[in-house]
Amino acid sequence: MAAEKISITFDDNNNIRVLEAGLFNDCQMMQTEAYEFINKMKKFDEMVGSLVDVLDSQAVKIEQEKLRAVGIRNQLENEAENRKIKQQELEQLINEKRAELERYLYQLESLMKVEEDQRKLIERLRNNEA
Repeated sequence: MAAEKISITFDDNNNIRVLEAGLFNDCQMMQTEAYEFINKMKKFDEMVGSLVDVLDSQAVKIEQEKLRAVGIRNQLENEAENRKIKQQELEQLINEKRAELERYLYQLESLMKVEEDQRKLIERLRNNEA
């Protein structure tokens, strides 16, 4: 059965062919088109690969910039908070110094009274001795 379907022919160059000339030519055209298609697919694959590489490198750069931006934003937020804390510390220090000044002024006033009282006492004692 299989032998009945096979027909042996000769082409224009006197080469033995198992396929008919039309089928053989169609197969050769299909083979040529397949090679062209494969070459086009390889070029397409190379272009897609290079595009993916470019996009990957851009994605890495974008991620780095995003991380840098987040870091800068955190620094700014921390800087504002640090300034607030520093301002509170300075205000507290000012209040402490004012309280200390008040104490010193009160102490000075008290010492001046004591000095005045002692001078009066010395003056009275001098007047009594004389």
